[in-house]
Amino acid sequence: MPFADLRLSLATQSLDLVMQQTIMQSLSLADATVFSPGQTSVGLACDQHIETLYIHIPFCHTLCRFCSFHKIKYNREKALVYFEALRKEIKRVIAAGLRFNRVYIGGGTTTILEDELVKTIELIKSLTNVREVSCETDPSYFKTGKPEMLNGLVDRMSIGLQSFDDSILKASGRFEKFGSGDEQEIDIAKGIELFPTVNVDLMYGFKGQTPASVVADIERMIQLKPDQITTYPLTLGIGKNRKKSKCLAGESKDLWPQFLAVKQAMAEHYMMEFPWTYSRNFGDKVENKYVLDGENCFGVGSGAFGRFGQQFQISSFDIDGYIELINQGNVGTSHHKMLSNKSINQHHLMIMMGKGCLDNALFKAHTGKGLWQAFPLELGYLLAAGALIKDGNSYRTTEAGQFIALKMFSGFLAGMDYLREQALQLANTR
Repeated sequence: MPFADLRLSLATQSLDLVMQQTIMQSLSLADATVFSPGQTSVGLACDQHIETLYIHIPFCHTLCRFCSFHKIKYNREKALVYFEALRKEIKRVIAAGLRFNRVYIGGGTTTILEDELVKTIELIKSLTNVREVSCETDPSYFKTGKPEMLNGLVDRMSIGLQSFDDSILKASGRFEKFGSGDEQEIDIAKGIELFPTVNVDLMYGFKGQTPASVVADIERMIQLKPDQITTYPLTLGIGKNRKKSKCLAGESKDLWPQFLAVKQAMAEHYMMEFPWTYSRNFGDKVENKYVLDGENCFGVGSGAFGRFGQQFQISSFDIDGYIELINQGNVGTSHHKMLSNKSINQHHLMIMMGKGCLDNALFKAHTGKGLWQAFPLELGYLLAAGALIKDGNSYRTTEAGQFIALKMFSGFLAGMDYLREQALQLANTR
C-alpha cells in the first residue's frame, strides 16, 4: 500500500474512534432539560436569525431496515389528527414572532397525505414569506401519487433512491417497497420534469459494492440529469441502529476507492459543492442550501430537532404526547439542552472542510477565535494526515481532506441517529 494511502487509512480509523467517543459525550441527552407545560422554545428562537423551519412527518407505509428517522406505520386516522395538530403548532410559532427563510419537510414519508401536506404549505405561505420550500419523497410517489398537486408549492424535491442495484434494494428492504432499479429510474425521470430543483440521494459502501458498481449507479443517474446528486456512504450508527446497518455495510477500507470513483464519474457534468453533494455544471446555477449548513433551524412536529445558538431543541417523539401538547396550547418541544461551543465549532469545522477552505479571518470574525485557538489538536491531526495545505493564514483541503470531510459528515449523521435513539427513550420514560 502506498504511504499516502496507508497514512489516510490510519487517519480515518483513528477519526472513527474519536468521533464515536465525541458523539457519545457531546450529544448525550442525559443532561437534557424537560420543558414544563407553558414553557416555550419560541421566545429563545426569536432572539436568533432562523434560516430554516424543519417540519417532520412521522408516517411510512412500510419501514426501511436501515432508516433511523422517527416514524411509525401509517394510520390514516392518526395522521389526519397529527396534521391538524402540526398546523396548530405552525400557526402558534409564527404568531409568537418566529420568522424563517426556508422550509424543509422531512420524514417519514412527507407525501403520505398530499391534501394535508398542501394545506400545511399553503398555511405557511399565507402567514409569512419564505424563499424556498424543500420536501423529501421516494421514487414511487411519482407513480402512485399526485405530485402535480405540489407544483408551485415545492421548490426543491429531494428523492431518496439509494441505489439502482436490485440486490442492494432487496437487502435493504426497498425493492418490495419501491420496486426495481429500472422502475425507480422511470419514476425519478417523471419527478425531474415536475419541480424547479430536484436532488436525488445515492448511497455507497454496501456489502458487495465495488468502484465499478458505484460508478454504474452514478452514470445511470447522470443520464437523468437531476439538478443535484447527494451521495455518501451508508452510515454506521453508534447505538442500536449500528447492528442493523452493519449487516448491510461493506469493508471500511473500500470507501476510499469508491469515493475516488464517484468524484471521477461526476467530474464532467457535476461540480462538487461538498464531498457528499454535487450540482450540475450545465444550465442555470443551482443554489445549494441545506438544513446541514450549520445555520439556525427551528423544528416542528413529532420527532423534529432544532438548533439556534447553543440551544438544541427536541420535539416529542411520542406522537400522541405531541398531539396532546399542541391541544393544550403548547408547542411540541419536550426537551432541550445546551451545546458546548466546542461542539458547535466542530460542526463548523466539518462544513469548512466540506467546502474546501478553512478561512482563518472569516472563522475569527464569526467566533472570536483563530483556527489554531479553536482546533489545536484537530489541525495537527489534519496536517499530519495530509488533509490540508497551508494557504496564507488559511488552509485548503486536499483530496484526502475531502475524504476526511466525508467521514466527518458520516459521523454527523451517526450523531443524529444517536440523538434520535435517545429522544425516543426520553419519550418512552415520560
